[in-house]
Amino acid sequence: MSRLDTLVAANPVKTKSPFAYSVIAALVIFIIWSFFANLEEVSVAMGEVVPQGKVKVIQHLEGGIITEIHVQEGDLVHMGDSLVQLDLGAGGVNKEELEVRLDGLILNRARLNSEANDRELDLPKDIVERRPEIAAAVERSYLGRIRDLNSRLTVLNDKVVQKELTVEELQKQLENIKRNLKLTKRRFNMSQDLLNDKLTSKMDHLKLESEVQKLEGELQSLLSNIPKAQASLKESVSKIGEEKTAFQREALEELGTVEQSIAQTQELLSKATDQGIRALIKSPIDGVVKNMTYNTIGGVVTGGEPIMEIVPIGENLVIEARLNPIDRGYVEENQDAVVKINTYDFVRYGSLDGKVINVAPDSTTSPEGETYFRVIVQTEKTYLGDKPGLYEITPGMEATVDIHTGERSVIEYLIKPVLKMKHEAFRER
Repeated sequence: MSRLDTLVAANPVKTKSPFAYSVIAALVIFIIWSFFANLEEVSVAMGEVVPQGKVKVIQHLEGGIITEIHVQEGDLVHMGDSLVQLDLGAGGVNKEELEVRLDGLILNRARLNSEANDRELDLPKDIVERRPEIAAAVERSYLGRIRDLNSRLTVLNDKVVQKELTVEELQKQLENIKRNLKLTKRRFNMSQDLLNDKLTSKMDHLKLESEVQKLEGELQSLLSNIPKAQASLKESVSKIGEEKTAFQREALEELGTVEQSIAQTQELLSKATDQGIRALIKSPIDGVVKNMTYNTIGGVVTGGEPIMEIVPIGENLVIEARLNPIDRGYVEENQDAVVKINTYDFVRYGSLDGKVINVAPDSTTSPEGETYFRVIVQTEKTYLGDKPGLYEITPGMEATVDIHTGERSVIEYLIKPVLKMKHEAFRER
């Protein structure tokens, strides 16, 4: 046996390897599995739990100094619960001032009602006796406004009378012109016969012809001017009605403002005391206190300035999410979503199933310059876990929303980079 044969016999070639077969089998199984196994495609958006109802902004008409704060940020309040107590102090108004203001407003309401309905002034007798000076001022105002209106109407009526006389005069002129034209034409025809018989001169005949033409011209001018004069008369008559309507409309508009002021003053008066006004601000709804502007006693509240917000409860809660514009083309209404409340650990407490109920048609830009699409997700329940009331979600909680936009196989996921490279390769600018 040669040396080569000896080496071959000593080192036989391994034709079978169990490990190699295992790798090949695993690879084949993986490829087959990747064709049938699917991965979820999701668009992730950050959001916040909000009520479907509107948040109530707590304000005070007059403002004042905070003397008591009955709630803190995040407290649950019910309708009628005390929130903040204000002392209007020297900056407020006392009961007597409110009563005087209310009486003045009621007198003005009576005046405006008379003006708006074209009636004689009829002021409440009890207020006239109680506030004679204010009543006298209101009566002077009424008489002055009526006097101004009558003055304007007198000017318009004078114009109407003048234009009526103009129309009447033009119509009289028309009748005279028609009568003169008829006679002149008769004379002209007779002159024509005499001229044919050479019993009159050519000059006299031409004078008659010229007179006929002149009268016909005047007739046409009158026929044109009379409709214009009548239209001008009609316009002047309509201006009288417009002036009255404008006067009544102005009174009605002012009346609406006065009615609102009366309601506001009556509300303030009901809270007033002889020692001064203490305004107790109460919650208008059931909800959660949020965005408190003042947290210390002695703070000065400006009239109309927001003091806090009450986020309503008892209404449906939804997730208002901010969707990246890149994902807008994949998200649409009725898609399933998974909501993870950031307050509760997702692994421990689980998530909420939901559905997309609205996608904003236009993008929104936040004050920070972030552009996003507003997406509303409705969850199936308002608590985590299986026990209602244990892990409730409340307005203001932050959430992460996974919106299910579709599925694709594992093999599609794996070959996507290859396909992308194929489309983008061998190109240059």
